[in-house]
Amino acid sequence: MKLIKILPNFLTILNGICGCLAIGCIFINDFKFLNEYELVLVFVLLGAFLDFLDGYIARVFKVKSKIGIQLDSLSDLITFSLAPAFLTFDLMTKSNDSIEILSFISFLIVPFSMIRLARFNVLPTKTYFLGLPTPANGIFFIGLPFLSFNLSTYLIIFLIIISCFLLISNIKFHSFKSDYGSGKKNIFYVLFLVLNILSVVLLIYFNLNILNMVSISILIYIFSSQLFSIYKYF
Repeated sequence: MKLIKILPNFLTILNGICGCLAIGCIFINDFKFLNEYELVLVFVLLGAFLDFLDGYIARVFKVKSKIGIQLDSLSDLITFSLAPAFLTFDLMTKSNDSIEILSFISFLIVPFSMIRLARFNVLPTKTYFLGLPTPANGIFFIGLPFLSFNLSTYLIIFLIIISCFLLISNIKFHSFKSDYGSGKKNIFYVLFLVLNILSVVLLIYFNLNILNMVSISILIYIFSSQLFSIYKYF
């Protein structure tokens, strides 16, 4: 039983370590099997899995703790804020239309994620997220290098500004950890799943890189959450 009590915090710390490894990979480009961005993606997605798993275990075995809450936010800050910010910075500096000073705008992701995480810790627990979840925002930016079209520096800046607004907004986003009641909850899951499957089919049909789905899945999550919120009012 003692092992179960410390397991969630251990997994949370592993999430933070994945974020550190992701940041390190951004600046190394001589890997044999994967390029630096692919390795960053692997570590961030592994961090996301650990982030989900630590919370799941804590809820199932009722071993939540105040320290665990703080560790979770600190790890999320590394994996889903610092790592995406450094990757976006690196991506912008390598852009053909790069203006070096503008690349530093990528680090706006960090303070807005800090605010988002702090709000999450102090606000009462709800059945939804208030503002775009930090992991979703981080995964979206981690997926940018895999999109099948070139992103200009100005488009990336626009995406950063929009994401910063969504992070600290009062817009409701569906939580996969919540239960609205089987009927309504299933509507969201069906919508989210159908749109993702349709996107995968289209990518395969047009012979595009399946890793486009990293960022696309987050856009689908945002879109599905808003449609689900509208649906609940009727």
